[in-house]
Amino acid sequence: MKLYISVDFGATHSSVSYASSTNGKVIPIASWPGSSDRLRKIPTCLVYDDRGDLRAWGFRARDINLRRGWVRCEWQVVALYPGMFKLWLDLESAPSTICPSLPAGKQPADVIVDFLSSLWMVKHTLLCTVPNVSSSSDFAEIYLTVPASWDARRALSLREAAVKAGLVVQVSRKDMYWQERLHIIPETKASAIHSVPLTQFLPDRKFMICDAGGGTIDIATYNVTRVWGAPEIAEVCLRSGAYCGSLFLDIYFRELVRARLADHPSHLDEASLAHFLLTFSGAEKLRYKGSVDDKKMFHFRCLHPQNSNHPSVGLENGELIIPGHVLRHEVFDPVINQVIRTINRHMLGSRVHVDALLLVGGFVQNEYLFQRIKDEFKSAIPSIIRPTNGDTASNCGAARSGLYPTVISVIPSHSVVMRVRLPAEPEDKRMRPASVVTTGRTQFSKNRLQYIIKKGIGLQKGTRVDAQVGKFSVAPSDNIFETAIYVDKTMRYTDQGETKELCVCRVDLKDLPDFKEQARAPTSEGFYTEFELGFEMDTAEIRGELLYKGRKFGAVTFHLRS
Repeated sequence: MKLYISVDFGATHSSVSYASSTNGKVIPIASWPGSSDRLRKIPTCLVYDDRGDLRAWGFRARDINLRRGWVRCEWQVVALYPGMFKLWLDLESAPSTICPSLPAGKQPADVIVDFLSSLWMVKHTLLCTVPNVSSSSDFAEIYLTVPASWDARRALSLREAAVKAGLVVQVSRKDMYWQERLHIIPETKASAIHSVPLTQFLPDRKFMICDAGGGTIDIATYNVTRVWGAPEIAEVCLRSGAYCGSLFLDIYFRELVRARLADHPSHLDEASLAHFLLTFSGAEKLRYKGSVDDKKMFHFRCLHPQNSNHPSVGLENGELIIPGHVLRHEVFDPVINQVIRTINRHMLGSRVHVDALLLVGGFVQNEYLFQRIKDEFKSAIPSIIRPTNGDTASNCGAARSGLYPTVISVIPSHSVVMRVRLPAEPEDKRMRPASVVTTGRTQFSKNRLQYIIKKGIGLQKGTRVDAQVGKFSVAPSDNIFETAIYVDKTMRYTDQGETKELCVCRVDLKDLPDFKEQARAPTSEGFYTEFELGFEMDTAEIRGELLYKGRKFGAVTFHLRS
């Protein structure tokens, strides 16, 4: 029996699902320590004592009373931003104030390893509930989701944390490729894999998927290229996202309470604010329906009933009463407006007409957000859908990707080309004689373009495109190959039309066997070294490898601008 386990390490809540080759079903874990209810998500929360020792995690960490010097690591309101320790891996794109303080003696990666290690205790649940799993659990394929906007560096950081946490282990000395059982999958891709079989799309249908969670929303656009056999979808533009998840509703609600009760500080201590927030986030946040609730009064019980009768600010009979229209204007509209702007910006940037918008994630279970999105985009998008179990779509889709492999391709929106120095051909001498230079006994064309990837031609993710390249070196110290990477139309020379330079690629050739051999016996005329550069395309970046006769000698990543 083959076992597939998915881990959705979320900013506010996390989840685990599994699938086995025997029954072909994806099953979310719904039994967690510290909770008697069957819940598919557990709080992404840890508690440390004053020495930096882990005391509790998940539900128990959320509910435990902190002692002096203890630290709770979860989402926190920090300078009007939610602090989420998951985003310690995303500091470059996150607001500078987004991360709360670390426990004593802990580095960011240590906290993430601690949580993933604790979460992995779910393996014991699998051993008790899944028949015949004990012999195959160590060989399970693990799928770990990451935000769609993360680049390879951030995904690698989380992967390293997962390995340290023991999500995959080396079973024996012969188990040489044990780390390959851990797979990183973007959340939007996993959500698409979950959702597409439920929607019965026809080939060549394009759909956008919006994954709205606690901290962020992530958006990607796909084209259904095949539905028979192994389904195939192709990513057609850059993924995008923004910090406007459901946690920002909590932030605005907290600030609204502060403003309304500014003259009543007995209700503004941390315990009272947390009590108000628990009622809001636990119930009213998802039930709120927008303008139809404008005249409805929302009741939030005060933690301290005394001094709770000031109707002018909404304090009556031990409750804080807030009109629905105030919640809409002060709490919901600021966040939902940003969600809509983000979706609209993605549509304008992609310039792709889509046939459907799939809404997944916990935030889109809010009826007001769902209705606002439908009202805003119904004229541009024929079908706007919330798939079944959309709140755990990325987790279920990640497990499904192992059980029923879905081919994911990339359709580049631009050609990607490289400026190269190639031996001059007759056409070069005729078309660009000024670009032909003589070095030693060889004539070179110095402004030629070599195509790596051509616009509109789909590439399966993970496919490497190899380009034969060469460098003329005047001396053994001339070992750095440098070239520019562009996007453009189909051209032969850099001066033939508009080109947009993406970056400069630098590759050190000193370890290449051919370069070393020629460098040991250099001549006054210099020498020419041939090698390959292998490129792997994503919508957000190009990854490159230095190759010689199929062997890897180095790697470099090129980040694409939108």
